[in-house]
Amino acid sequence: MEPYHYKSFPYCMNHTMTVQSHNPPPPLPKSELHRRTLPTYDVELPSPTELCLQNPPLSGSDGSDFISIKLLGTLQVGEHKRSQIYIVRCVDSSTSSGPPRDQDLVAKFYDPWFQDLRDDDHFSGADCDYTHECAAYLRLSDLQGTVLPKFFGSYTLRIQVGEQCRLVRLILLEHIDGPSMDKLQPETFTTEERQEIVQQIVDGECAIYDNMVRHEDMHPRNMVLTRSGSGRLRVVVIDLGKSTLGRSRNPAIPELEKEYFPGVAISPLLRWNIHYRYPDQYAEWIDWPWQPWLEAQYKHTEDTITDAQREKWPVYDWLRKDDKDDNEDDSEDTSSPE
Repeated sequence: MEPYHYKSFPYCMNHTMTVQSHNPPPPLPKSELHRRTLPTYDVELPSPTELCLQNPPLSGSDGSDFISIKLLGTLQVGEHKRSQIYIVRCVDSSTSSGPPRDQDLVAKFYDPWFQDLRDDDHFSGADCDYTHECAAYLRLSDLQGTVLPKFFGSYTLRIQVGEQCRLVRLILLEHIDGPSMDKLQPETFTTEERQEIVQQIVDGECAIYDNMVRHEDMHPRNMVLTRSGSGRLRVVVIDLGKSTLGRSRNPAIPELEKEYFPGVAISPLLRWNIHYRYPDQYAEWIDWPWQPWLEAQYKHTEDTITDAQREKWPVYDWLRKDDKDDNEDDSEDTSSPE
């Protein structure tokens, strides 16, 4: 990558930067990803900075608030990252309604400068992540501070490059002080604790889905675990950049979206049934028969299931008998209908 200097590269520890509030455009449809054709160059490819100047983020509109944030630490930084994520502190604000100044925050910068710009169209990728994540947090406002971190707004950083400015979008979030599940050893938790953790994941994902957002990346790396002074465990779901604003994977198609009962709560007995493999990514945490546990925990939701929902998420009787049967017939189609 090209060398950088202080003025063109502001991500330095203890550096304070001023950012302006920004109103994102509607989420960029995922069907648009990689469809924009970047120009070909007969000579050497321009530098990452020049390419970023030539391909600014989607416009949206500027807000009227300015805040200053100080970079205090790193969470995810470096080359080939979809975003650069720092721990920051708000040190000044043009409005009393700005982010809190008495706590650490997370700043997530959607900066394609760090990607290999010779390959895919990472500019559209940054636009897609930024617009979807902002829209998802706004739609899920009732879940902020519980299932999700609190969302403190979207902003633009202007980086001076000669007589031009390079624009970088970012969001500010509550900092959840805990490790992600992929950094933990499941065997250090009791079975009861692991069941509590997994139940919070199921409840959290269902709450997100019930509010018309598909997370699309419920990997353990996106589950942050904290423990209070009293020992109570809390799971917080992060990273909504890959989310879809709707029930189906293509909510822009009304006929398809209607098939998934928009606005209606769906029982975990259907979508989290072992047949659809949602528990697979937490296999290291689950040392108990999944299906009997799921049916016992969520039996109270069974009466809410309609015949139409059972047709959409069919469950086979042989799967109810024993979790081990899940792998008996490799020819069985176990793909999710979603």
